Amino acid sequence: MYKELAAEFRAQIQSGALAPGDALPSEAALMEERGLARSTVRQAYDLLKAEGLATAKQGKGVFALNPKKVIRNAQKRLSREVWESGRSIWSVDLEGRDPSVEVEVDAEIEAPEYIAGVLDARRVCRRRRVFSLDDRTLQVATSYLDAGLAASAGIGQVDTGPGGMYARLADIGRAPAAAKERIRSRVAMPDEVDVLELGAGSCVIVIERTVTDAEGRILEVNEMTLDAARYILEYDFSL
Repeated sequence: MYKELAAEFRAQIQSGALAPGDALPSEAALMEERGLARSTVRQAYDLLKAEGLATAKQGKGVFALNPKKVIRNAQKRLSREVWESGRSIWSVDLEGRDPSVEVEVDAEIEAPEYIAGVLDARRVCRRRRVFSLDDRTLQVATSYLDAGLAASAGIGQVDTGPGGMYARLADIGRAPAAAKERIRSRVAMPDEVDVLELGAGSCVIVIERTVTDAEGRILEVNEMTLDAARYILEYDFSL
């Protein structure tokens, strides 16, 4: 029964009958009006949340989300012409949609063991960004750079200016020249469920990116956690 209930509201969200931000009927209302069990309503809403179509706000209820997926094209977003023109790589994903970004910066900290090995640096700058869209967290990304390099490029602060930190690295002659991304999917950990506002059993996409300069020196390690239900990963290849 819960699948049928979820299908009903899914159709309304995808058709626009329920617009982003509209409240879905409360558990109590559906129990009274349709004679449904509370567990049935909760299962239906959990399914919609896992699909990225709804979100719960504590004490307020369940609300429809924009059903449009974010298309993430790695080649386009990392293109030199993006950051050289003063745009953020994040803007490439959004097609004019209005996001919010919270940035936390530690200009110099002891590197986690794995990061120290990759960067060959014991002291690093850590930049953590929380990206939100339609009032819901979409992605958490944490970048690590050698602390000395970050200081030289002016990256150890919240605002890195037009084009972001890649443009600042280019300013000091260390422009990004190549990148590698490793991608996996798994069930979200409890802290990720909280930050990304996910339903129980939801999945995340985990991406690790390393960026190198023209001489092959690693500039950045970036660990990203994405809400899998809200993304499409797109790749272009020349064959």
